Amino acid sequence: MPVVATAMPCRFQLYRHHDATGVSGTGVVAWGTVYPNGKVSLAWNGSRPSINIYESLADVTAIHGHDGFTQIIMCDELPLSVRAGAGASSSFDW
Repeated sequence: MPVVATAMPCRFQLYRHHDATGVSGTGVVAWGTVYPNGKVSLAWNGSRPSINIYESLADVTAIHGHDGFTQIIMCDELPLSVRAGAGASSSFDW
């Protein structure tokens, strides 16, 4: 069966410009995946790496945006259905 490109997960980096909490550091602090159903996974870097699952990019924004100190840098283009729900572009500044 062929793989349909639009059904594939999209990758992104969670880039932190300033670490307001002193926990995750700065730079690329996590790698993420947005799935075709809108769910998101984050694989965290650092001394205590973990993987977390979120319902949407909006949830990631609300939890990890830190008042504009964090940016999502997309590696792949989001499907239209996910973009509409996230107000997304190729990068997000919160």
